[in-house]
Amino acid sequence: MPDFGIITIRDFAKSIGKPESTIRTWKRRGDIPSSCFKEVGNTIFVKLKEIQEWLAA
Repeated sequence: MPDFGIITIRDFAKSIGKPESTIRTWKRRGDIPSSCFKEVGNTIFVKLKEIQEWLAA
């Protein structure tokens, strides 16, 4: 399967050692730009390239 550069919000939260609820709160408040996320149905994905670019800025 090809790597599309996205992971679920749950996997992202685990990878940075934060609760999923914290990431969802940051998303809702705009602490992390909406461009870093992709919603498909009820699943929220984190776009890895965008989040890395945002963190580097």
